[in-house]
Amino acid sequence: MRAIITIARYDLLRSFKERETFLFGLLMPAVMMLLLGIAMGGFEDGAAITVDVIDEDGSALSTALVDALRAEMEADRAFRLCLVGADDAPGCAIRAAPDRRRQVADERLKEVDSFGTIFIPAGFGAGLRAGDTVTVIYQSSADLNAPLLAEQKIDAALSRLGSAVAIANLTVSVAEEVFQPQGGSAWDRTAAFDQIRQTVETAWDTRPIRVESQGTVTRTSRTGFNQSGPGMAIMFVLIMMLNSSTVLVYEREVGTLQRLFVLPVPRWQTLAGKIVGRYLYGLAIFAALVLAGAAMGVEWGDNVPGIVLIMLAYTLTATALGVALATVARTSAQASNLSLLFALTLSPLGGAWWPLEIVPDFMKLIGHLTPVAWGMDAFGELMYYGGTVADIAPMLGVLLGMAALAFAFGVWRFRYE
Repeated sequence: MRAIITIARYDLLRSFKERETFLFGLLMPAVMMLLLGIAMGGFEDGAAITVDVIDEDGSALSTALVDALRAEMEADRAFRLCLVGADDAPGCAIRAAPDRRRQVADERLKEVDSFGTIFIPAGFGAGLRAGDTVTVIYQSSADLNAPLLAEQKIDAALSRLGSAVAIANLTVSVAEEVFQPQGGSAWDRTAAFDQIRQTVETAWDTRPIRVESQGTVTRTSRTGFNQSGPGMAIMFVLIMMLNSSTVLVYEREVGTLQRLFVLPVPRWQTLAGKIVGRYLYGLAIFAALVLAGAAMGVEWGDNVPGIVLIMLAYTLTATALGVALATVARTSAQASNLSLLFALTLSPLGGAWWPLEIVPDFMKLIGHLTPVAWGMDAFGELMYYGGTVADIAPMLGVLLGMAALAFAFGVWRFRYE
């Protein structure tokens, strides 16, 4: 046991003295974590999803629809509604002449400055007053779940306004049929319609039954640094641990490993010392990246034991894959190329670059053949759902199973000579 500790400590100290450790193990992943986090919405406050509105009607009813849309979509701060050419709110000052508003909205949608555009056509108010069916157009991008969520809120706003309009039209029609012939006085249908609609709108706000949604935990955003933090940490730990194969193959090439094997120490203890040293090195890198992510605003959650267990299990799996790769590569150059190739292939497949929720089901299945997906799932359970250690136990079990298989393969194929 003393030999294992001595060899592991020597390798660990040697690794931290190398310039590459700071550059590729700390600086580069921290920079990529920062850049990717900003690109995915980090440092943004307010509504995360911007939806533009073009009101080509300009009537009281189209204004009422815009107000209903704003109330629905900005209730939980998940959306921000911007009225193109007529809104001076922060982030919504979109200057455009009336004849260019559609063009500007299309450009914003193309550049992903907005995630959707709602078109209220001319004649919208007149059509509703006449009891006709009118069409509101919603054009969206295919970004994550934004279109589906926006459609639900648009439907809710349209249902609210549509119900008030239908009740007002029905009431006015009945009043015209029953009371106007008897009264003989002038009948202001427009004023009556507006008064009844406003009464219904007021009643809607004070309806006797309400549904109040409450979560068991505070909602955590799945974009920005909360995606880039775990993703970049997991990817670079995998890169560094797979690169351990390069170290083992190189030491065999130059004869360092053979000289260690002639010491009066069992060979398996020498190999174990090498593996333990790389494992501790990976854990140190992982811990540093978690701290760097926390400094950038990653909401890792309060379950510290769970985070530590994920780090322990995932780093063990990545280390085991590095040992297995060392028995396949014939030269250190080949090991270096293969380690980078595998890391940059497994990371996006497993959801380190983007959430697996946006990929097809068969790609989710393929992604979960990698340890990256199980590590991201475990972090997601803690960060987004307030999971406990018991909740991430299946993910940890899969990671440990992968580690056992990789170690078994590596030890079976490892040649001491």
